[in-house]
Amino acid sequence: MSIRRSPLILLALVTALVLIVALAIAILALRDDDDTPSEDLTPVTLFMSYVPSVQFAHVYVAAERGYFADEGIDIRFENGFNEADGVERLASDDLQFGLISGEQVILARAQDRPVVYVYEWYEHYPVGIVAPQGSGITGPADLAGKVVGIPGPQGASYTGLRALLRAGDLTEDDLGELRSIGFTAPEHVCEGAVDAAVVYVVNEPLTIEQQCTPVDVMRASDYAPLVANGLVTNENTIREQPELVRGMVHALAHGVADVIADPDAAFEIAVEGYVTELAEEQHGTQRQVLENSIALWDGAGGDTTLDKWRATQELLIEMDLLAEPLDDLSACFDMRFLPGVAE
Repeated sequence: MSIRRSPLILLALVTALVLIVALAIAILALRDDDDTPSEDLTPVTLFMSYVPSVQFAHVYVAAERGYFADEGIDIRFENGFNEADGVERLASDDLQFGLISGEQVILARAQDRPVVYVYEWYEHYPVGIVAPQGSGITGPADLAGKVVGIPGPQGASYTGLRALLRAGDLTEDDLGELRSIGFTAPEHVCEGAVDAAVVYVVNEPLTIEQQCTPVDVMRASDYAPLVANGLVTNENTIREQPELVRGMVHALAHGVADVIADPDAAFEIAVEGYVTELAEEQHGTQRQVLENSIALWDGAGGDTTLDKWRATQELLIEMDLLAEPLDDLSACFDMRFLPGVAE
C-alpha cells in the first residue's frame, strides 16, 4: 500500500533542507573569512627565536585583543632556533620584523646589514649560565677547565657567554670544552653531561630545578650592560612603510602594558591559544616563567640610549666579536616610532 505525503509536509521538508544548506554555506564562509586576511590589513610575519612560549605573552595578547589589527596589520608568527638566520632574513627583506637581541644588530651592521632596532622589549639581557648547586661554579672565573654547553656558537647565547668569560678574565681556550647542545640544557645538566650550560634565565633554570637539582645562576646582565631583545626591522621598511613600523611598535607596547597590568589574563591567553602543547602540570612553572620575564622587561617603555649602545659596542670589541667601532652607531636604533613620540 502506498503512503501519500501531504503537500504541507513536503513543503516543510524542502524548507528545512534549504535552511540546512544555507547554514552550512554560511559556516564555510565564516571559516574562509577567518583564514583569509582582510584586504584592509597588511600581512606581516614576525620572527621569534626559540619555540612558542609564555615569554612571548605580550605578542599573543596584542594579537588576541586585536591590537595588531587596530594598526592595520594581519600578524603571523614564525619561530626559529637561529637568531643569526633571522637577522640575515631581515637584512635581505625576506622578513620585515623580528624579536632580536641588540648586540646582533651591531654585529650585523658591521657587515653592512641594514637592520634597525625600533623597540626595546627586554631592559635586562636574558642570558646566563647555570650549574648545579654544590658544583663550585658560582661565578665566571669558576668556569675555567669546565665543560660548558651552549645552544651554538652564535646569537645571544654566545654573546652572553663571552660577556661572562670576560668578567672572569677567561677566554674560550680556558674552558675544558665548549659543547654545542642545542636547546637541551635541562637534559644535559640533569644527566651530568656538562658541568654548566648557557641558558635563557627566565625559564631553563626553573626547568632544571623541576627535573633534577637546584642550580646557581650567573646572569650576564649582572656583569655587562648589553642591549637586550627588542623589535628589529630594516631600513627599507622604515623608508617605505613607516606607518607599518609605528603600528608594530604600538601594538607590541600595548601588549606589554597589558601583560604587566594583568599577568594572569595574559598567561591564560598564551596557553589557551598559542602555547597549546603545554601540559596542565607545567602551568605553575610556566606562570613563574612569565613573572621572570616581566622582571627583565622592567616596565618595557621601549626606549634605549646611545650610551647603552656604546657600552655594548665596547664589550663586543673587547670580546673580539667586533673588529672596530661602527662609523655611525646611532644608525643601529630608531626610537621615532614609540608611543608618545611626535610623528
